Amino acid sequence: MENQQTNLDYIIKPLRNLAIPITELNPDPTNARLHSIRNIEAIKASLNKFGQRIPIVVQKQGMIVLAGNARLEAARAIGWTHIAAIVVDETDLDAIAFGIADNRTAELAEWDRDVLTKLLAELQSDESIEHIVTGFNDAEINNLLSFINENNAPLELEAQYYVTIEVDSEERQKQLFEEMTERGLKCRLVIF
Repeated sequence: MENQQTNLDYIIKPLRNLAIPITELNPDPTNARLHSIRNIEAIKASLNKFGQRIPIVVQKQGMIVLAGNARLEAARAIGWTHIAAIVVDETDLDAIAFGIADNRTAELAEWDRDVLTKLLAELQSDESIEHIVTGFNDAEINNLLSFINENNAPLELEAQYYVTIEVDSEERQKQLFEEMTERGLKCRLVIF
């Protein structure tokens, strides 16, 4: 798999034996996860800064990427010739289920806002780390940092509680809005 003449310094040593030429890999044509330019730029910055530390997952039949499609796209964009991959031999349905699970389980996690804010404040003090490698932009970082005091301790904020009600029409939305405001509840109309 690995050409002895190829420089794979961008892949950490324990993963280099998993290196596969990028030209042998195919993005998942049924990948339901969309990757914005911002997302790909953040991944490129991370790969440039840290190299590859996590292998992608590839289905043997067709050499289709099940997990790591955005990393593959970013690696191609920065000119990598190889990427570390774990190749699995499984059914198409198992591959589909794994691809969905890989993306969805990451979405189900939540940030500990206090810890994240402290970590971002710490990174802000070191100019050798560009914020883009974290995936957060300046506005998001500044917003989070506005919730800490000069000692990097979280500000005490009053909790706010919300209820979201989904309705099937604008008419029903207006009706519920009027009912709730008549009861003295603070309401906002939102349309997605």
